[in-house]
Amino acid sequence: MLLIGGGGAGKTAVGQAIGALMTGRSHPTAVVDLDALAQFGGGPPVHEELRRRNLAAVWRNYRSIGARYVVVSGMVETAERRTAYGECLVGCDVQVVRLATPLALVERRTAGTVRGPEWELGAALASHERIERAGLEDFAISNDRPPAEVAWEVVVRAGWISSE
Repeated sequence: MLLIGGGGAGKTAVGQAIGALMTGRSHPTAVVDLDALAQFGGGPPVHEELRRRNLAAVWRNYRSIGARYVVVSGMVETAERRTAYGECLVGCDVQVVRLATPLALVERRTAGTVRGPEWELGAALASHERIERAGLEDFAISNDRPPAEVAWEVVVRAGWISSE
């Protein structure tokens, strides 16, 4: 699963909640943050190449020790990137889930937090609109509740677990 959304949407928190929920139900699940795969100098072209290479390698490692599900959280803004990241997840039926987080909530959640050196609220808010317009998702989920509640809705809607 690619869990996408704009800056400050809650992708990391919801991804971690999905991992905890699935693993707690005996479904080994890897959780990967795309930003963590490219913390290296060299700028955006190098970062993108690192994300793809590292995602493929990390998924291969997780899968070799028993992971059957993977949640990859990050900003995916183009069809080309959606395809490229999907190709890294060999053996997966990749679904793309967009977290639709109200912009006022993004502002409240991120106020006073320490973000990466490139974090800028205006750019983060604009990224929400770009990602929504791109229409890359298989489905969208409103992220206006605690992460565990959103995670439950995501995994049920994705068909990973039953709603019972």
